[in-house]
Amino acid sequence: MRINEKPINPGELRTPITLKKRTVTTDAGGFKKEVYASAATVYARWQNAHGREVWTADMAGAIAPATLLIRYMAGIDESWVVDKNGEIFEIVSIDNIMERNEYLEIKVKRLKTG
Repeated sequence: MRINEKPINPGELRTPITLKKRTVTTDAGGFKKEVYASAATVYARWQNAHGREVWTADMAGAIAPATLLIRYMAGIDESWVVDKNGEIFEIVSIDNIMERNEYLEIKVKRLKTG
């Protein structure tokens, strides 16, 4: 497959990530709490934003933005999160490239802690 006339090298998918479904539960005290349940561990091409992208993302309030490329997986949506080495990233957008169900391009930003 090609993206913008550039062939995809499957060897670039070398960063392990865990995709997690985010659900809201109510604890014994009646307080709502977000819980992440692991759905799949996959390999991704992880590209941190750089140059002008960083300034644009910073103005939009994104922390540590990145673009991921993974093999197609049905059912993923923006309510899910990505866990990379214990850091949780919120999914901003998902693009099924050329609607071919081969690869997904996912834009993420790190969740604020605290």
